[in-house]
Amino acid sequence: MRFVLNGSAMHLDAAKVTSRLRGVHPEPVRQHGVRIGGVVYPVKQAFELAAGVPRTEFTSHTALRHLRSLGLEIVGHTVDVPTPRQPAVTTSPPYRSWPWEGAVQSAFAALLFRHGWSIASMADTATKAPGVDVVAYKDSRRLGAEVKGWPSAGYADPRRAGEVKPTQPSTQAGHWFSQALLKATMLLDSHPGHESLMVLPDFPRYRDLTTRTRSGRHAANLHVVLLDPNGTFTSERWAP
Repeated sequence: MRFVLNGSAMHLDAAKVTSRLRGVHPEPVRQHGVRIGGVVYPVKQAFELAAGVPRTEFTSHTALRHLRSLGLEIVGHTVDVPTPRQPAVTTSPPYRSWPWEGAVQSAFAALLFRHGWSIASMADTATKAPGVDVVAYKDSRRLGAEVKGWPSAGYADPRRAGEVKPTQPSTQAGHWFSQALLKATMLLDSHPGHESLMVLPDFPRYRDLTTRTRSGRHAANLHVVLLDPNGTFTSERWAP
């Protein structure tokens, strides 16, 4: 099935959905579920992992509609909810484009899918959910990835539109790189046997920090993956 989501053309079929959800632990189903391989998943979890799109970019009804179009069994209440007269209030921030962290995470998941990986879990970066940002597997390989975006000069909060952050993006990027390096190091203990990755958008500042930490990272077997918005990447020693 081919469809367009947020301006991007996508292709999805039932076999691909089943393959990408195989072995994934289901989250609790609150309203809409879909049965895949005998396991019931929330439709947003299933569509996020199958399509490689962060759940902040689509509604549960969008996920339900596409999954149902593939002939998958929908479980639970499935009556369409009428459009409210007033805009719904959401707790998740609106989707932001590249180089926002969620967009980088989505691009990395798509890269993994293209190379035959399956996603075990993806943290909701928009709500700063705890946990490893991406956990994936392929044959006998396992990986965990800490994902960072590129800092913006202004605030995402519309109430602070027009304000400039006191910290320069390049300075903040240094802090984010340090945080990712720490979490990637901790992942070696929390997920033994997993390849530990830092996934970052390809900016000169991140390239410089990657070079300046090379010896220590190589000794610890920590990999940096620098991504472009078109899905191409560079890495010193890691390959998908």
